[in-house]
Amino acid sequence: MLPTGLIDKRILVTRAKAYYPAMCRIVESRGASAVSLPCLAVEYLPDMITNAMTLLDTCSDILFTSANGVRAVAKTMADDGRSLAEAVQNKRVAAVGKKTARALSQSGVCIDIIPEKPSQDGLVDAYLANGLPNSLLFFRAEEGRETLAEAMSKQGVKIVTVPAYRTIFPSDDASDVIAMLQNGHIDAVLLGSAKTASFYLQRIGSLTLANRPVIAVISEKMAIATRKLGLNVQVVAKDASFEAMLDALARHFDQHA
Repeated sequence: MLPTGLIDKRILVTRAKAYYPAMCRIVESRGASAVSLPCLAVEYLPDMITNAMTLLDTCSDILFTSANGVRAVAKTMADDGRSLAEAVQNKRVAAVGKKTARALSQSGVCIDIIPEKPSQDGLVDAYLANGLPNSLLFFRAEEGRETLAEAMSKQGVKIVTVPAYRTIFPSDDASDVIAMLQNGHIDAVLLGSAKTASFYLQRIGSLTLANRPVIAVISEKMAIATRKLGLNVQVVAKDASFEAMLDALARHFDQHA
């Protein structure tokens, strides 16, 4: 049985705008109300993608580590009158997790490898178990860990890392949310990355005001980075997921009722 502590709470959702409808449904399923404050915007990098696609014939494997990366590549190819599914149909395709795999499936792409652990470390294990690529085309965010690239290079695998998109500071107005914070109408805020936390603070413009709601983060590692910004993290998810943040937040409100 799920904790009931979120009933009638107002939860600030800071994911990029495209993710808000799905996040809102999850929040509302817990009896809470979702308030949108996108603290990341996504900018596609079509020139990088177009240049990388000329290397398809030289690569045995294609890897995507986010739904944003899939959408960026699919849109760039569609703008060029091409289909992502057709382009990669003779390649072995890997997706880092279920959300990435779902985005690929929606583009008509068949997925060959999904690691048990949705991370670059999990991908290394999956490639070792399923056979190493001869050469790998890796679509990812402009910023990211180098774990996979380093591990593949050590195994003698040629890897081409392609920045398919970047996350940037949103440009939309935040005055309505700031007013809600000033009036005590936001009970909690969910932060899923260190960059999101930094942009949240920047968008609110006041550390005191940003700290007014209960702050929930997605991992212990992120909690450390968020506290360095001066934000008062009170809730840390047990697992790195949106749902786990809500579970931990509900328990917090139950305990402090």
